Amino acid sequence: MTTTLRTDLLYHPFVAYRIIETCTGCSACERRCPTQAIHGVYKEMYYIDADLCIDCAACGVVCPDKAILDEKGDLCIQIKTHHRPKAFVDLEKCTGCVYCVYSCPFDCITMESAPPSLLANGGIANLVAVVNAKTCTGCTVCELDCPYDAIHIWRQDDERALASRTRNQSLSLPVVAA
Repeated sequence: MTTTLRTDLLYHPFVAYRIIETCTGCSACERRCPTQAIHGVYKEMYYIDADLCIDCAACGVVCPDKAILDEKGDLCIQIKTHHRPKAFVDLEKCTGCVYCVYSCPFDCITMESAPPSLLANGGIANLVAVVNAKTCTGCTVCELDCPYDAIHIWRQDDERALASRTRNQSLSLPVVAA
């Protein structure tokens, strides 16, 4: 009796985002990936390593070739730089715990002295998280690691992001421009 291996029953790791044949190998996604989950040879098709992928979609927003599909199989849309998702800190909730600083794969979060107006209004930390928007990819790692719900990833043109930026500026915290 011969046994045939049924490949349709083998376990395949789930990867929410995948690269398709329209990939030209430009390496934009590889450079953007916060966990180095994307690999390939320049000018050839790249691939996503399921063991390293955190499903953050940072690769999809920079792909000029329309070559990355999301978890539903829909094409990821390239987003202009000034609209891409970034991390925004809610200073009133930040406790200075530094989880976000240590989790950020791009080292774009630092701890700085809380603005005097925040401390005067009963702020809970002497140090607060500050995001360098120029290096932030919006990968969601910091948001997922924050135990106090004090950091969020929003598109920069989202109303919540604009409100957060305005609120932080009113507290006289230095804002690093995108």
